[in-house]
Amino acid sequence: MKTLCTFLLTLVLSSITLAQDITGDWQGELKFQGNSLGINFHINATENGFASTMDVPLQGVEGYKSDATTYIDSLLTIKIKELGIQYQGKLALKDTIVGNFSQNGMSFKLDFKRGNTLPNRPQEPKPPYAYVIKEVSYKSTSDDVVLAGTLSLPKGDGPFPAVLLLSGSGPQDRDSNIFGHKPFLLLAHELTQSGIAVLRFDERGVGESGGRTSEMTIATQMGDAQAGINFLLSNTQINSTKIGLLGHSLGGILAPKLAIENDIDFLVLLAAPGVNGDVMMLKQRKDLLILRGATDKQIDGTNEMLASLYSELRKSNLEGEALKSELQKNLAIKYQTTIPEKELNDMVNSIVNNLELMAILTSSPANYFQKVSCPVLALNGSKDFQVSAKENLAAIDKALGDGGNTEVETHELEGLNHLFQDSDTGDILEYQLIEQIMSPVVLQLITEWVSKIVK
Repeated sequence: MKTLCTFLLTLVLSSITLAQDITGDWQGELKFQGNSLGINFHINATENGFASTMDVPLQGVEGYKSDATTYIDSLLTIKIKELGIQYQGKLALKDTIVGNFSQNGMSFKLDFKRGNTLPNRPQEPKPPYAYVIKEVSYKSTSDDVVLAGTLSLPKGDGPFPAVLLLSGSGPQDRDSNIFGHKPFLLLAHELTQSGIAVLRFDERGVGESGGRTSEMTIATQMGDAQAGINFLLSNTQINSTKIGLLGHSLGGILAPKLAIENDIDFLVLLAAPGVNGDVMMLKQRKDLLILRGATDKQIDGTNEMLASLYSELRKSNLEGEALKSELQKNLAIKYQTTIPEKELNDMVNSIVNNLELMAILTSSPANYFQKVSCPVLALNGSKDFQVSAKENLAAIDKALGDGGNTEVETHELEGLNHLFQDSDTGDILEYQLIEQIMSPVVLQLITEWVSKIVK
């Protein structure tokens, strides 16, 4: 009897140990319709139980916070309400979770194993650094959301010139992490080593920042960025007369707006839109579809319909449901004989519900660039199929010139894609496959130009 009790006690203790061993990194492959999508969960123990984040490397998602993570009776449940995601699984072995992944009514079998497959990124800076790193936080000027970031400072007393980094569309952390690349970490490293302080921050709902990504609009992003500028202005280690902004893609729309409202010393624009947002998005779609083998005839039909939708959208003064109704009604009149009503309505809903996309489609960058008086460096890659180099650089240069700004430098860099990597085709599908985070040519151009401006 004593032997049996000891055996049972050993089993119970083993189960408890096993049940507690849920924290750490987990990786799985979601398979559907012949496709495979890698998903990672990172589970941490907290004072109140557990917390987790999700990565989807192929889609550029990293550190997406879950709303709830529970582990009860060996059943792991992770919920991300904004994305309509729920995962439930059981720890079958100490290194395996067996379960199901559901999103918006669809369910798929998805098992996880311990680990986190990290792509090779030889350019990624590693500590120890030859400069000072400070974790900082400040409150957005849009609302009470507290934003978290990193301020990197050259060694010494200062005050130092500084750059605030503004990331592109979609939820971004302070490193602008995409497909395992951390371009803002690399930019901060290069700039700080050149004597320039750098502030980069997690966007709301990402990383250590508060708020939710669903709250992100151009207005809230402007408030979040303004708070970063205010933080730098109030820091005694920063030279308040030598503060610049570096914006990538959507960040390049925010940067000129902020420069007009503040006494900004310089702008660095990486793949920034210069033409109107609807024109840019139609060009982006056409270029990418041609890259994938589509013909002009196949593209022009749907692009014509989208152009009509975008035009109606830009002309309207309505918002929300009223805007949806107006767009759906007008499109139905034009295309009711060629496109099913449900398809038209779904398309309108998907666009109007995406506030960030709406802001891009209705943007007119020239209106802001014409008012920017500080020095500007604008760079684009010749293989950028998201923000085409020739049209957008020319539009930026013209708008700045129309406003009387003569301190403008633009470069179309041969062979570089939207992330400023040396690229074979420029296709988005290449981003994660390329080991290079950012071309050394770009890094040198930026650091030398900024160093010259702040002297």
